[in-house]
Amino acid sequence: MEHNPENRLTPTVLSDGEFHILKHIGDAVLITSRDGTVVYANDACCRIMGLPAEKFVRRKLAETEADSLTLKAMANRTEVVNVRKYVETLKRGVTCSVLLLPSPDDFACSVTIMNMVHQEAAEADFQARQRYVESCLDAGIARAADLPAPFDKLVGTSGPFRAALYLAYKASRADFSVLVTGESGVGKELLVRAIHESSRRSGLEFVSINCAAIPGTLIESELFGYASGSFTGGRKEGKKGLFDLADKGTLFFDEVGDFELNTQAKILRVLEEGEFRRVGDQKCIPVDTRILSATNRDLARMMLEGKFREDLYYRLNTMTIHVPPLRERGGDIELLAAHFLAALCRNYKRQVEFSRNTMDIFFAHPWPGNARELRSVVSYALNMCDADVIEPADLPHYLLISEGRAELDRRIPASGREPENLRPGLLYKTVMDAFEKDLIEAILKRYPSRTRAMEALGLSRRSFYLKLKKHSIS
Repeated sequence: MEHNPENRLTPTVLSDGEFHILKHIGDAVLITSRDGTVVYANDACCRIMGLPAEKFVRRKLAETEADSLTLKAMANRTEVVNVRKYVETLKRGVTCSVLLLPSPDDFACSVTIMNMVHQEAAEADFQARQRYVESCLDAGIARAADLPAPFDKLVGTSGPFRAALYLAYKASRADFSVLVTGESGVGKELLVRAIHESSRRSGLEFVSINCAAIPGTLIESELFGYASGSFTGGRKEGKKGLFDLADKGTLFFDEVGDFELNTQAKILRVLEEGEFRRVGDQKCIPVDTRILSATNRDLARMMLEGKFREDLYYRLNTMTIHVPPLRERGGDIELLAAHFLAALCRNYKRQVEFSRNTMDIFFAHPWPGNARELRSVVSYALNMCDADVIEPADLPHYLLISEGRAELDRRIPASGREPENLRPGLLYKTVMDAFEKDLIEAILKRYPSRTRAMEALGLSRRSFYLKLKKHSIS
């Protein structure tokens, strides 16, 4: 074992020339001593760490990266090859290998090599998919496509949404696994059901499981069933699982990102071998089911963090369909609101419409709950409305605050510039006073009675009237 003449702390089997090569190669190289002290990092490693060499070389690696794969490999005396890892400083993943030299059983140093080849390939694949979707939009295919009746339940004309529907339609004509992504409330389950109902399995069972709603101790028996006498409290005759029920049909994993790792491994085995065993039974049961999945989580990132199996990810992800959030769908907000209102009016035998001011509030709201939130708001407003027009006063309180926030957005100056004629340091006070005024006015629209307005705001009578005077609200 030689000593590096440039750094006497470095136990190494590398020559000076080899260290010179490491400095200029594209892969990141990090060398630590047995006690976890960083003794060498090349330029590429410094870029990935987001720090200059002097900030972490000759220091304990745990100070910079407490959850380091290198430290875990050294603690377990186990070398690591081509493991994906998420790097917070880069907001992306890298492929990492850790070598223990001269041997894992009796090492003097570790050599960690990192590169981003796989992640770049994944990004290239994503970009290729995006180009495909954009080409569909440019050609007008997605907008003009005459989709089967099951897709009629998904209302929207915006480009990104129609592109998602068109991809789902294409997926329904095949029989591979599909992963539907998107925020909570965007309609992922509706899209999955449309795929099933338009597929060759449409006349067979559609079985759904919410992966987040079933405790980990029960998930295996729910999926695979159990044999007679498997455990205390079970049915004497045993029980069929969801894979049984979905045979020849479709099995839908809702919120698939919530599966525990051990459950993921068992599902992967079923998908690879086409058979499963019930709990407490050794008999293998063949199964033929199509797997459709949905999630609002970032599975690619979870995979890099070791929270989701890479092999299962690619089994479920033959095609990914992303459903855009409502705030990115422009005119679909008005279209969906009208659709929900028409359905509710039929149920309640009423004839009601939205005022223009109400629609302005809808357009100003970011809709974090997406279409599900919009439907709840329309249902609430219809029940609160006593006339034939839904006004802002009929909306939930938090939307009235959104109306005030929209006014503030128009008052706050762009690019960090203060408004004209405003003394330095007064921007915060000016904006907060404006918000307070808008909030009080919004509540007064909802509660013309000042006593009710005071109660809603949680203010004493004296404080309430002082604020009315302060903001010149009559």
